[in-house]
Amino acid sequence: MPAKAAGGNAVYGTYRGLTVYRFWDLPPGLLTPRQLKREGLAVTPRQRPRAYAYWRYYGQTGYAPLYRKRGARPKRLASPAQLAALARARFVLHAWRCFDCGELVNDGGRPDVGETGTCAPCRQFRAEARAAVDLPALAPVLRETLPGVLPTTPLGPQEWAAALLDSGPVIVLDTESTDLHRWVLELGLCDSDGAPVFSSLVDPRAPLAAGAVKVHGITADALAEAEAPVFSDVMDTLGRAIQGRTVVVYNLGYDLHSIAREVHRHARTVVGLAGAEAVEYTRTWLGRARWADLMHPYAEWYGQWHPYWQNYTWQALPYGDHRAPSDAAGTARLLRELAAGTAPRLPESERGPWSYDDDDYDRYGYEY
Repeated sequence: MPAKAAGGNAVYGTYRGLTVYRFWDLPPGLLTPRQLKREGLAVTPRQRPRAYAYWRYYGQTGYAPLYRKRGARPKRLASPAQLAALARARFVLHAWRCFDCGELVNDGGRPDVGETGTCAPCRQFRAEARAAVDLPALAPVLRETLPGVLPTTPLGPQEWAAALLDSGPVIVLDTESTDLHRWVLELGLCDSDGAPVFSSLVDPRAPLAAGAVKVHGITADALAEAEAPVFSDVMDTLGRAIQGRTVVVYNLGYDLHSIAREVHRHARTVVGLAGAEAVEYTRTWLGRARWADLMHPYAEWYGQWHPYWQNYTWQALPYGDHRAPSDAAGTARLLRELAAGTAPRLPESERGPWSYDDDDYDRYGYEY
């Protein structure tokens, strides 16, 4: 049986030369620092423990120092500045950054599954934008090869580019978008010589992703300052510019997807069509031009072979500054250089195709 102290409390043993009591059988007047804090008190700098309390919790054990209550001082209250700093620290500790607007958000928890990384206002913006487009119905238009898309495989890259320039009027197009969801933010068109044809900022009616803003530098303030029109306001001008022409795009799949979504949203929200009629409206509008992708023939011309995929690696556009007008002019320059055979490319000894069986596989820097 444990010994009894003078006050009748059971003594569990000694620790560091002081008496140890069980946590549930402490003498009156002796409290742990946490118990003192609950009563608005704090341990003074010179106050020393008078005993220890032995505790056990889920297999863990320890000793908590016990102090006399009458020797403690009133707990000092935090100043307003300290409370404000503490609130800021707690906000940052539990906050997360919105993927769309880039603002720190602390609304008591992460967003719902499927919307991770976006704050409530941006989720509302996204929901409204998605409601204006019937993506399942539009998917076949985005997946299918339009009848007017020019093939790039029968000819070599240089011959293909030369034939393209000789085939008739050529328009080069580029877009900047809000994010990977591809709402159009800026349009840039030029002719095959790089002369500007049309360019405009576009109000996407959707939030701008912070990552996209870092790339192209177009902010919501810039759109407001320029009083940017919505896509519906520039559709007629864009349609007249590409009517009956060959439209060359660098990475056609991305830009065509962006334009198709905007045209489809226009068909549903402005024209008032729905279902198959809105899809056919989008298909007809896109079919007013022939579309050509410069990225694939340039990848073949550049010659960087990927042995795993057994294909040429896509290359970034070598000219431009991630703004639609300059990227369109850079695409036109690359098209002319490709037709002339002067576009940038790898040395002949490093160009593909080649396979895993080649003896010089290792010198290209790939690993098994």
